[in-house]
Amino acid sequence: MARATHPQLSYRPAPGEIPTNPGVYRFRDDAGRILYVGKAKNLRARLSNYFAPLHTLHERTRRMVTTATGVEWTVVSSDVEAL
Repeated sequence: MARATHPQLSYRPAPGEIPTNPGVYRFRDDAGRILYVGKAKNLRARLSNYFAPLHTLHERTRRMVTTATGVEWTVVSSDVEAL
């Protein structure tokens, strides 16, 4: 998997760093404010969508990932718990 070339996506986690467990993820800006909160049955599969080539992302998603300076996640025991 290629690393993002856009300089603002330097926060992209290394391949294999994101667990495949269910969980909640948060994108934050440089002030630490939460830009977006999401949940996933498989964190790795879901978050990998955000790090696809920028030209393939919806405009809103592209704006969010290029504004963000970090992404963090919390693993939970089931996707129901992520609610």
